[in-house]
Amino acid sequence: MKCPYCSKEMQIGYIHNGNQPVQWIPNGKKPSIFRFSAADDGVKLSNKFSMGGYDAEAYYCDACHVVIAKAER
Repeated sequence: MKCPYCSKEMQIGYIHNGNQPVQWIPNGKKPSIFRFSAADDGVKLSNKFSMGGYDAEAYYCDACHVVIAKAER
């Protein structure tokens, strides 16, 4: 995916809901083991179940420090 700000290629990774702090993680890397819960008024991201929680696919631009993820409808 191309960054909408600088047009450079973004890195694919994911945002995992089962750990603190909330962070983008590159594909192939694992999150920590600490748990947290989602806010009632948060925006639910399009996700799939994996070991230890749910992962939402997300893209990161190293140049702009921007993360992009799809939200569920």
